[in-house]
Amino acid sequence: MGIRVNKFPPIIDEIIIGSKPIPIKIVNKVMKSICKIIIKAKENISYGTGFFLNYSEHKKYLMTCYHIINPSLENENIKIELELYNDKKMKLNFKNRFTKYLNKPKDITMIEIKESDEIYENIEFLNYDYNCIKYGYSIYEKVDIFSVEHPYGKDAVCASGIIKRIDDYEFEHSVSTNRGSSGCPIILLNDNINLIQVIGIHKGADTFKRINIGTFLGEILNEEVLNNYIIAEFNIEKKDVNKDIRIINSLDECIRKFPENPKFIRDDKYKNEKEIKNCEIRINEELINSFEYEHKFKEKGKYIIKYIFKKNLENICLMFYRCTSLTKIDLTNFNTDNVTNINGLFSGCSSLTNIDLSNFKTNKVTNMGFMFRRCSSLTNINLSNFNTNNVTYMGCMFSQCSSLTNIDLSNFNTNNVTNMFCMFEGCSSLKNVDLSNFNTNNILDMDGMFSRCNLLKNENIIIKDKELFKHQEIFNQIYVG
Repeated sequence: MGIRVNKFPPIIDEIIIGSKPIPIKIVNKVMKSICKIIIKAKENISYGTGFFLNYSEHKKYLMTCYHIINPSLENENIKIELELYNDKKMKLNFKNRFTKYLNKPKDITMIEIKESDEIYENIEFLNYDYNCIKYGYSIYEKVDIFSVEHPYGKDAVCASGIIKRIDDYEFEHSVSTNRGSSGCPIILLNDNINLIQVIGIHKGADTFKRINIGTFLGEILNEEVLNNYIIAEFNIEKKDVNKDIRIINSLDECIRKFPENPKFIRDDKYKNEKEIKNCEIRINEELINSFEYEHKFKEKGKYIIKYIFKKNLENICLMFYRCTSLTKIDLTNFNTDNVTNINGLFSGCSSLTNIDLSNFKTNKVTNMGFMFRRCSSLTNINLSNFNTNNVTYMGCMFSQCSSLTNIDLSNFNTNNVTNMFCMFEGCSSLKNVDLSNFNTNNILDMDGMFSRCNLLKNENIIIKDKELFKHQEIFNQIYVG
């Protein structure tokens, strides 16, 4: 039987539920970290419980169950409210938030919480022992646990129990729950207010077996997964479906199988695995086997797809090759520490206007060829933090970027580069280029470097010493059509 906690007088120091005392200061802290989730869809109202988790200094999440909040609720006709212990409320929207969905059987949803949220100052984020989370599967049976929850969408209650049985990522427990308790934290019982050891989430009950079931967080809160993801937005018009869906399907692990219940239109032409394997898009096999994916549908043909990577990749060659409907891409949290090949990474992304690569680590990259080729709408590229110390190939790197008026290459180190073939070919809006930092001693091929750069004149190419260029003919190619 749960005990209501938000009505206790402050003089009570502990709550005894069963044989174990729970200090009231710990209950109060947990209570400030949970919220009642209210979902209003037309005339129906449903409830659940969620809690706020301090994963790291910059990553804080609302944790709940997938069956409470999932992609089907990302609709302007459905309202989601979070209600805190002090009756403060927040309308939850998903715009510009990292959200991770894990359907059944794990049944977990993680939603990013930001400092700009109106309830942020009123939230008590749970801290925890990372080792407890990391090695959550080793939690033994009969250990004492407790939770604070919102059964039936009512006031918060506290209940305790034990872990009864452990099965892979699931566990059975005896904490008293009711409808609406789903999404509440399952916490190890101890006396240390600074060590709130969240081990899992209550996700439901098997009424036939009379057991409660939770999911361990050990696998879910994997640092490498949470810190390594891309958010890409596609604007797909009906006339482009056949072309662009082929690309998105390839990026969405189509070489192996279609995802269940996809949230985007699918081309009937690719309806079996054999045909998918013949996809024209050349996606690196290592890439295909290294990520999970999530989809968000937006009205008027826009799709947001989140690529969550399971490991740090070495080869991301042609990753977004010919994604002509890719309009926005956020690479802030994409881990490129081990990447060596980015050849053709954005080649043919003709709808991209801006790419911020300020967090992109390239210290191990050797091949940057064709990286932005045919990005014809690109007007701005932030390359300020690019490390090119190990790069040997830059051929066609900016070829046919016809909207670029300026490229800042002041930090480029070209000591090891041997090929700059057609590097700026077709940059017809480029008026100035500063190559004063370029070392061309090892260059073997510079043919067509400035071909069809119609607005660029010799005197507007800033270099240290023209004698360094072994292929002087590049200056005679500037006006070649």
